[in-house]
Amino acid sequence: MRGPRALAGSLLVVLAAGGCATRTIEVGYPAGAANRALLAGVAPRRIVVAPMTDRRADASRIGVTPEGGKALVTSRPVSDIVHDALVAEVGANGHQIVDGPGDVVLSGDVQEFWLDALGDSGSRQYVGRVAITLALADGRTGERLLTRRYVGIRRQTADADAKAAWRDVMDLALARTMHDVATDPELALTLSRTER
Repeated sequence: MRGPRALAGSLLVVLAAGGCATRTIEVGYPAGAANRALLAGVAPRRIVVAPMTDRRADASRIGVTPEGGKALVTSRPVSDIVHDALVAEVGANGHQIVDGPGDVVLSGDVQEFWLDALGDSGSRQYVGRVAITLALADGRTGERLLTRRYVGIRRQTADADAKAAWRDVMDLALARTMHDVATDPELALTLSRTER
């Protein structure tokens, strides 16, 4: 009887330790962050925003904590977070998001979604980085019209125990990436040349 009980007790300790090995962050696109910019100057298009593909080298986490090396993870898949931000950005610029068929298809990959936290127990430098690649294709022919890379970086110094700093830095890095999408003159020009 001792063997099975000891084994069960050891298993519980391992499971409990595994459960503590991560820190979950509620990352999302901040409300009101969508930018009416150059994309808004293009006559409205019906746009299919395809699901994003997660191409990160380590898709299991978005960073590690300085203390204890706990994995930082998001409560939702990173690809969904970026997809929803892109839908919000394109929609805020006056375009209709459709499941299909559309005038164009916007697809993409998440290349990087990472948060570094550097410093001692007093204050800490947080650096968030979001990098994506987007491709614009003709909705009728599937011909690729444009491929672009967008990067958003946010740096912030905060107290080491500031609970919101982790989330805020990644939210703003994501917002900066979407700002680059909305203000990209080449993307706006290419979209304007597509047929409605």
